[in-house]
Amino acid sequence: MLMGLAAMASVTLNAETSPLLSNALQRWLAGQGDLAFTEHTKVFHHDGSLKDEWAERFDPSQSESRRWTLIEHAGAPVTPDESNRWEARKNAKPRQKVDKSPLELFDLDHAVIVADAPKTIRYRVPVRSPIPHLVPTDSIDVVVTVDKQSGSIAGIGAVLREPIPVLLGLVRITNLDVDLHINPDTNAVASDSEGVEPGSTARMTISKLGYSMQYNWSDFTRVPSTRAN
Repeated sequence: MLMGLAAMASVTLNAETSPLLSNALQRWLAGQGDLAFTEHTKVFHHDGSLKDEWAERFDPSQSESRRWTLIEHAGAPVTPDESNRWEARKNAKPRQKVDKSPLELFDLDHAVIVADAPKTIRYRVPVRSPIPHLVPTDSIDVVVTVDKQSGSIAGIGAVLREPIPVLLGLVRITNLDVDLHINPDTNAVASDSEGVEPGSTARMTISKLGYSMQYNWSDFTRVPSTRAN
């Protein structure tokens, strides 16, 4: 789905810290808020057979005890008792504090234009590691598409060129595929402007202590931000 993004890396027109790109990212990050999503996790045995799977909904606008809700486990709906136990354990973990703006994770000074069409322009943007020396990001290609007419983000994609070690090699990210389609902000009063369109997905596979874990994210929704709290 997004493998074509990697091929675009060979096009290196200088973006020169494009105001269009910078302004579009700032508008989107400061817009309707954070992202809620559904996360489907699968854990596999050493031989590749399925060990366990579950689906959860994450909504960062909810209180500490309601951020994560369990939807199903092992392909079946969960009982109230099972969901209560699961959610109490999951929501007991402290909310991760974000001291820096998400915009600081993008190295806009080294962004390059990879495609310039009549209506849109695409940039390949290097990503800075949120945890230096523990989460290398050199092998991640992020492509941001901007709608020229509205000056808004129209899409965000990411792929992994090669597996990367995380947490001193204890975990390896072996696959990453992000494909988010955004409604351009062509109408300031539209409730769905700059929202993530249905069908947008993100996938990641990691290897941890010999086990493989697959994460699939979908059903993205913009919700009020809590970053200022």
